[in-house]
Amino acid sequence: MWKLTRLFSLLACTLFLISADIKKEFDVSVELIGRSAEEKPKRLPPETLQIPEEEPLDLSSRLLEPPSKFEQAQIKPFKEEGGISCGEPKDLVSYRLGIDYYLQGKYGPAKEELFKVVAMPSPFKPMAEYVLGVIYVREGKEDKATELFKHSCSFSHMYQKASCESYYALSFLLNGKVPQNQDPMWKAVADIKSGRITKPVCDGAIFKEYCQYVHEFYEGKEGKNYKDSLRLRKAIVLYQRGSLLQAEETFKEYSKPSKPYRDVALYYLGLIEAKRGNERKALDYASILETINPKLSENLYAIISAKDILLSRLTYSITGDKRFLDRAGIIAYNSGDYRLAVYNFLESGNVLYAVYSYVKLGEYSKAYDLLKNLSRKNREEYEWELETAYWADRSLEPILEEIRNRYPALYREYTGWFYFKKGDWENAVRYLEDPYYKALAYFNMKDYKGVLNILESRNSERDRVLKAKSALFLGDPKLARSFLTDKTDEELYLLGLSYFLEGDYESSAKYFKSISSNSPLKPKALLKLGDALYNEGKVESAKAYYYEIISKYPNSEQAKYATLSLIGMGGKNIGDVQMQQLLEDYLRKYPNSAVSEDLKYQLAQIYIKNAQEDKAKNILLELMDSPLKYKAILKLAQLEKDPSKKAVLLYKVYKEGSSEERREARDELIEFYTQLGDRKSLADLLAEGQDSDKVKAVGIYISMGDDADAQKVAKQLMAEGYRDQELESYLLDLYKTSKDRGYLDYLKQSKDRNIRSQAVYLSALDYLKSGEKKKALEDFVDITVNYKDSPFYNQAVIEGAKVLIDLNARHDASCLLDKANLDMASKEEVAVINSLKSRLPKCEVR
Repeated sequence: MWKLTRLFSLLACTLFLISADIKKEFDVSVELIGRSAEEKPKRLPPETLQIPEEEPLDLSSRLLEPPSKFEQAQIKPFKEEGGISCGEPKDLVSYRLGIDYYLQGKYGPAKEELFKVVAMPSPFKPMAEYVLGVIYVREGKEDKATELFKHSCSFSHMYQKASCESYYALSFLLNGKVPQNQDPMWKAVADIKSGRITKPVCDGAIFKEYCQYVHEFYEGKEGKNYKDSLRLRKAIVLYQRGSLLQAEETFKEYSKPSKPYRDVALYYLGLIEAKRGNERKALDYASILETINPKLSENLYAIISAKDILLSRLTYSITGDKRFLDRAGIIAYNSGDYRLAVYNFLESGNVLYAVYSYVKLGEYSKAYDLLKNLSRKNREEYEWELETAYWADRSLEPILEEIRNRYPALYREYTGWFYFKKGDWENAVRYLEDPYYKALAYFNMKDYKGVLNILESRNSERDRVLKAKSALFLGDPKLARSFLTDKTDEELYLLGLSYFLEGDYESSAKYFKSISSNSPLKPKALLKLGDALYNEGKVESAKAYYYEIISKYPNSEQAKYATLSLIGMGGKNIGDVQMQQLLEDYLRKYPNSAVSEDLKYQLAQIYIKNAQEDKAKNILLELMDSPLKYKAILKLAQLEKDPSKKAVLLYKVYKEGSSEERREARDELIEFYTQLGDRKSLADLLAEGQDSDKVKAVGIYISMGDDADAQKVAKQLMAEGYRDQELESYLLDLYKTSKDRGYLDYLKQSKDRNIRSQAVYLSALDYLKSGEKKKALEDFVDITVNYKDSPFYNQAVIEGAKVLIDLNARHDASCLLDKANLDMASKEEVAVINSLKSRLPKCEVR
């Protein structure tokens, strides 16, 4: 296997055959790199927006009518034994007279006497006020009567209850509302008018007939009096109970223009149609209400529009009220259609909600532009402007300067994030308040001890995880485990990594297996599980997990590396068919991968092996613009059937490729020319190669009779001082054809005695031919002294003696002839030696 000093170092490999004795390792900084630059948490808009609730109104309170008839207590005459006496108090006299006049129907004198009582401090005043009030009611002066009843109600007397009830009744009649009170009957009336349907208590009531009506109203029953009020109240009760048809009948009757409470009837008809889903009909009723009762119309529109976006927009088109656009936007937002929400919020002018929607869409730039152009902003709007600027990569500095003094806490927070985003961790830690993110800044500074110090006393899950990661970066897996539990998937994964780092693959595998199947870490865990099993030597199990990743998470990064791991197994672990499938799948999914070109080349090799030459050619042609161009050309040359094209391809690589590629191309060309029998091309190619090949080229040239090229290459080798027995034998041949004594001079330095002696002999002959007898003599003597075993020895003796004779050194010639080796001499040589000696004096030592 490849020894992965970094987790993804496999990417650098161009060959994916691996051996079983190398472990898969990883570098912590690579394995955890995705977490080391954790970003600030995103500020999230509300998941849902509150729709202004528009509940159907209970209009019962509108229907409760004030008393149509004034009901009063019985006025009793004031009787006292003995009649009127001279000493009676004036207030008593006036009160008694006033009551008597009232009972006689003489309201003028009664009022005159009773006013006297009211005008003075008197215990009869409250009672006089009540009787005066009754008189004013009879006269149609209810406002004056109301004041009298109100004052009389404040005191305890025989008519106090009657005064209070009269005050409540007239207040209701004149003002449309009942004062707050504790009367068993009139409290119920006040409650009903305020919207709380309350049962009245009629026992002891002065307004008995009215109390009977209120009781019927409470129960939703029809009665003899107040017929319109009670019929419509009954219809409302029926509507509330779900008896829509019965209720509708009454409401339709009262929806006619001449009918009382027409607006109430129209409103409930709209509600009934809305309940039935007939929104268009309901809108018609709401439209009619616009001129009759705008408030009811508005409520009905709101109820109808709350059902869906289209109805909200339709309501807006009818009313022109932008609140319904807001409502349409909120419905869209809450249903997850943020694009439609934006459209409605922008039209309604609700900038903040539009920002929420843009953020939900991830379109921070558009959200930022909206807020930037807002003239006056509150704190929340500034916060969102900073947040959207952060994620839209816009400048935070102008906004921060604007809020520095106005919102100092917000300024400090986002100044910290400003430096955090820039990667200026030292400044970030000065401003960030949250210990976790301050620690994260230290983490990103690679100050892992600083992280442990800041989070020492903190024990939340994310704090523990960050501490564990820091410990792993510090190379202390045991410390990392001290921070971790086995309760979360991320902690299980880190536990697995900690054991993996220590080489405890069995424990590591246990934790990787424990990660839940729905965890986002599951693909990574399966990949590391495969690595752990592989390192334990369980290759087949590792393969199974790699294939599981590819099957279950086909588009993940882990599937990519699982595929590479399988490709990396190669050889006997992965058959050709499987390997071809893996390579094809990988290249289809990751055409621009860092290793795609290498894998294409490997796939082409498999195609060639499997006789799929057309597929191989297509892939090799794709590599023409890659660093593997010349390797691909070599493969194309192997596939090429046309000899001339094959030669062109190989020669291109030979001329342009890397040294290794050129060597391979040259070897191919040599084999190609040899098989083709093209000796000239072969020699030319060899002549461009290493010295040993150049020697071969010389031999081929000589065999072809191409002495010119042979001499050219030979002299290159001679200039380099190259020594080789084969070369030197060729140089002898070249000398024989060229008579260039430069070859002889070179050969005279040969390490081979035979070649050297032959060169010396030929050199002597060459000197003789050129008339340089003394130089020739030196070479002949050299042979006789140093090369006595040379086949040219006797010839050197003979030729040397002849030179001495010519130089008139006959005695020396005779002595030289004496050195002849007659044992190895031929008959001809013996004859020549004897002939020469017969003409020369004997050699005598002087």
